[in-house]
Amino acid sequence: MEQRRGRRRRSTSPSKRLGASRTRSPARDGSRSAPPDYGHTGSSSESGSSTGRSKSPDRPWKGPGMGPGMVRMYLKGRPIAMIAPQEAGQVDLSRESKPPREQLQLDYGYRGRDCRANLYQLASGEVVYFIAAIVVIYDPKRHTQRHYLGHNDDIKCISVHPDRVLVASGQVGGHDRSEELPCYERFDPYYKNADESNWYKPHIRIWDSRTLHTLQVIGAGKLRLGVCAVSFSVADGGTKVAVVDESGSGHMLRMWDWKSNTMLGEAKATTEPLHLAAFNPVDSRQLVTAGKFHLAFWHLRKDGVLTKKNGIFDDLKAKFVHCIAFTHTGDVITGDSKGNILVWKKDTNRISHSIIGAHKGGVLALHTLRGGLVMVSGGSDKKVVLWDGALQAPLKVSQIPAGLGGVRSICAWDQGKHAAENVVFVGTLGNGICRGEIGREFKSVLEGHMEELWGLAAHPFAPMFVTCDYSKQVVLWNAMKREPMWRKSIKYAAQSADIYPTGRIIAVGTTSGRWCVLDAMTSDVIYERRDGVEQLDCLVYSPNGRLLAVGSHDNFIYIYAVYDDGRDYKKIGRLEGHSSFVTHLDWSSDSRFLQSTSGDYELLYWDVITLRHVGHVSAMTDVNWHTYTCVFGYNVFGMWPEGADGTDVNACAASRDRTLLASSDDFGKVNLFKFPCCTHKSAGHIYPGHSSHVTCVRFLYDDSYLLSTGGADSAVFQWRVVGKNGRPRPTKTVTETTRREPPSGGPVPGGVRAGRPGGTEQAMHTAAILGAGRYRLYGGKPRERRRPADVYSYLIVLSDAGGETGTPALETPEGWCHRHLFRGDQWDGVHVPGVPAAAGGGG
Repeated sequence: MEQRRGRRRRSTSPSKRLGASRTRSPARDGSRSAPPDYGHTGSSSESGSSTGRSKSPDRPWKGPGMGPGMVRMYLKGRPIAMIAPQEAGQVDLSRESKPPREQLQLDYGYRGRDCRANLYQLASGEVVYFIAAIVVIYDPKRHTQRHYLGHNDDIKCISVHPDRVLVASGQVGGHDRSEELPCYERFDPYYKNADESNWYKPHIRIWDSRTLHTLQVIGAGKLRLGVCAVSFSVADGGTKVAVVDESGSGHMLRMWDWKSNTMLGEAKATTEPLHLAAFNPVDSRQLVTAGKFHLAFWHLRKDGVLTKKNGIFDDLKAKFVHCIAFTHTGDVITGDSKGNILVWKKDTNRISHSIIGAHKGGVLALHTLRGGLVMVSGGSDKKVVLWDGALQAPLKVSQIPAGLGGVRSICAWDQGKHAAENVVFVGTLGNGICRGEIGREFKSVLEGHMEELWGLAAHPFAPMFVTCDYSKQVVLWNAMKREPMWRKSIKYAAQSADIYPTGRIIAVGTTSGRWCVLDAMTSDVIYERRDGVEQLDCLVYSPNGRLLAVGSHDNFIYIYAVYDDGRDYKKIGRLEGHSSFVTHLDWSSDSRFLQSTSGDYELLYWDVITLRHVGHVSAMTDVNWHTYTCVFGYNVFGMWPEGADGTDVNACAASRDRTLLASSDDFGKVNLFKFPCCTHKSAGHIYPGHSSHVTCVRFLYDDSYLLSTGGADSAVFQWRVVGKNGRPRPTKTVTETTRREPPSGGPVPGGVRAGRPGGTEQAMHTAAILGAGRYRLYGGKPRERRRPADVYSYLIVLSDAGGETGTPALETPEGWCHRHLFRGDQWDGVHVPGVPAAAGGGG
């Protein structure tokens, strides 16, 4: 786990690795925070370190013990003492817990790490692709998604049946955790009859894209490491499925009759990496495989023997064959890493025609249109090219949008006989999808991250959130429109993020010890600072916006005073006492105290006024915490599973209304519990979807959605919080006011239109942070003007034409005010303190 996070633990003595306190005289300590008081016992110490700890580092997780107002549990022999808050009353670990009535529904998945040939169109007009362990069915017209949730680990390949309804998807082996089987049964009833010894092993699932029901599972218990390629036959109506399986000694090619689950033949394909397998559309017994230094033409004999002919390249051999396509006559077309397109006559293994240098840097995708009469190619040069039927010259060329990387996969978008020809979807190396007509401008449809991401923060009062990753990308997302508002590339790999209480400023911590501050409207970097050379695993603004706490991999917490609405900072000290890297931070609601956890399973408290560790934690029982992201504590310890090793839970977050607790684990799962979660092995709901460790979870400002980020899969998932009946959970009206000095005036931002209340321009079709200025908002009923309200800074998220929920917010001379809108594009009686009531359409 540590290796995946990129976290490097400092070289320390064995006693320090176990969390023993440092030895420092009070005289030398000066203004620094004092080391934790490990001499106290019982309720007077809540450190994860103790002089009386077990000496066995391999001691398994032990259920919580109990003391006066305290609960203690052990992780790897380390005792973690957790004090109960005053309102908890008598501590009783024997009572049973029930899962929450609320549940999660996956609403949207932003693109994650990709694979080749991962984009197809279905008969419904929807586009299918996969992210992590989820197959996404995307409706381009409505910008909505459906999801197939039958897989239990990373999906590596996908193929669509000739009827364009059935889908085959293959995965790697998952985790042998039988306790998770019931959660998969909820999403896929096929698991009710699953073989308990093989259900998690590599396999192929064949399912109906209309009903999302699984029809067949192939290869569970027979495949070795994972499925890297799958293909339906075409000429015989799709009765066969070809599967390429990774094993320790190479790659095996197997062919199945999928309806009867009967293997028809198998053969060893190659010892080199293999990426693709595709049936010839005019011959159901001919198959082509491609990969590193590999191109082979296979034939299935009637006796079940697979025979092979290797492609003869002569002097055109390339390191990789990246893609395969077929003409209407069955000729094979390949694209390679040299940028060449080669044509191979059917039933031969020799080149009949070549296009040298078709793309600079490599041909990565091929797709035929109009029944194989014309071909489209895409390359790492970010170009999409339409070729004539003879493959002699390009007919049209388009460039995909900047920032999305090269072309990864291509599929046609068939919109019917009256639609424009040559319209295609393009999957990119930057994990995006764009759409356009070849020869014209392409527009981005879906975007995502390219590398592992840990940074996630929700906007304090609007349906927005920010993510950041190891590819140095920071993205501000609009959760209602399900798209990025902006994307910014910074200098260093990003590790953590938080949003200032006014929503105008975003702070980002990096893996190099540097952190920077971005303007939330323009994405400009307006401040930079460095604290050591270790990565900054967490940074959090205080609720009053006057302080910033930065948790570092060097074991320290740095405290900064915040000036000029988050645009300037002054270091006022550091908190010293953790024996390992700081993982999570929470502020108290009054901005005076911090609680923090570390990689050595410590839970410490800090007084930020004195910059010292709070040794007598009994004084903390009446502290109200603004957030609950620390993975240890009385209100969250019930989320830890039996046998946990301390790294199994990566993050947690409590809902704003303090009724739900979400956690993310090392097994690709998001978990939902009641809050407080303070009973031994609390009951909850388990949600699969991520294919690797889930790095972070956060609720949106109104608890309507839960956000989760993946590590190795680079995915961002947006989960809708629903009631027991599956309907969206009712959200409470939010009305909060924060007193502050009005900002200086400025020009009205470009693109802001003034519309009359109830007029045709009332829906702005946008969700954007507008800059400081003096705007006029007319209240009252349509056509009835009242006294205008002076608005210094105007953050607005209005509904789109479809009536999506939005959130307006105003900043007046008297302070901030914002209110949740339930449906429609009318303002719902927003009250601005000190200003006459304002209501009406978006203007």
